[in-house]
Amino acid sequence: ERSHDKMAFHKVLLVPWLAASQIHAFTTKISHVATLIPSTKKSDVQCRLDFLSAVPDTQNHDDASIAATTAPKPHKRRERYSGRYPKNFKDKYKERQGDEETISKVLAKGMTPAGQHVPIMVKECLHYMGLEDNQRDRDSPVLVVDCTLGYGGHSSYILKQIMNSTDARLIAFDQDSVEIIKTEERLRKAVLEETDTATESAGEGNDIFTAVNQNFAELGSYMTSTNQVGKVTSLLADLGLSSMQIDNNDRGFTYKRDGPLDMRMSPEDDSTETAYQLLQRLRVRQLKSMLKNNSDEEFADEIAFGLIGDRSKIPKTTMELADRVRDIARPLIVKHHNWNSEQIGKNQAKKLKSQLDSTIARVMQAIRIEVNGEFRVLERLLEDIPTKVLSPGGKVVILTFHSGEDRRVKKSFKSGFKSGIYSAWSRDVVRPTKEERRDNPRSSCCKLRWAILSDQNAN
Repeated sequence: ERSHDKMAFHKVLLVPWLAASQIHAFTTKISHVATLIPSTKKSDVQCRLDFLSAVPDTQNHDDASIAATTAPKPHKRRERYSGRYPKNFKDKYKERQGDEETISKVLAKGMTPAGQHVPIMVKECLHYMGLEDNQRDRDSPVLVVDCTLGYGGHSSYILKQIMNSTDARLIAFDQDSVEIIKTEERLRKAVLEETDTATESAGEGNDIFTAVNQNFAELGSYMTSTNQVGKVTSLLADLGLSSMQIDNNDRGFTYKRDGPLDMRMSPEDDSTETAYQLLQRLRVRQLKSMLKNNSDEEFADEIAFGLIGDRSKIPKTTMELADRVRDIARPLIVKHHNWNSEQIGKNQAKKLKSQLDSTIARVMQAIRIEVNGEFRVLERLLEDIPTKVLSPGGKVVILTFHSGEDRRVKKSFKSGFKSGIYSAWSRDVVRPTKEERRDNPRSSCCKLRWAILSDQNAN
């Protein structure tokens, strides 16, 4: 009957995974039935036959090719994570894919979107580097060095400022081989390709932007090898970790999410030992000294012994390290404040948690500095800036994030000023505004110091 044929046909349409050869055979039978159905109008069966007539003839195709062309793509479910909001870097796929709505919500909360980095004190950096419009002559040569390219936040603003100069270039260094490729591509698309004057600004035969995959400790050597000694007019060094490194669990820079105890700035460099390998090699007295020198850790003795005193229990992941430090430091902090460990009040518990987190952060900072030789690298940069890098009257700006870095920068600028190498320097540090600290909490501990090379200084 007609109703029976219609039901049968519905079943065919509801089974899209049937091979095309089966559909073709079935439509031949239904066509015969359709011819027996009297109707002045086009029947439902014929309508469906018209739809199925679009199915290609499969007589000359094997079953494998038929299945390949007709099988629907499997549905891919969106990534799942526990809780209402994603916590791990890998789960924040909307932020990493550039979803504007999600990124806007994250920024409104005063947080940094995963895979991105918010540059700190941009206006202040441009001002003390002498790159504001009212600070420079458009026709004067400009050569800027960004020692820490990272996500390219500062470099993007620098490029926009120097675009209108007749002879301007930016050289940016970064030892992270993973991020530098992404950043260079992003900067060229976002800044350079939108500006017609990009190639003109650099001068004939030169590129306005050059990315160098090296540690900034090699800056002096690079300037020598490229015959650019003493030609840099402005230099910026942001010594903080980039948010991409902090947010990525696999890099091992944060204790808030579990990951391997790595902490290398160049993760593909097998010649550099990981944080775990460092702990395996160090002795207790060496780790104690490192904690004191690199992060001024108050409980260095106890933490050093608790971490590696038993060689069979050295932590391998960031969470293991954090839990171990927390267990070691908790009774020490309680004793320091003369609290009753059996009856800790609400305010005391809050203060205890804050101090434990700070202790863990200092321990990880000390280990990271040692893994990457950060103090040695900084001292080499400070030595090369006045002798191999800056031109007379050139300006240097350095952003530091802990006392060990700031002490070294202050000492170098102060001694250079006394000896006549620098004509001016920042006796007082410049800090982020209240608004910036609110919008970007990671800027809270940042200090800016600047110096100007003397006009009489000969390189």
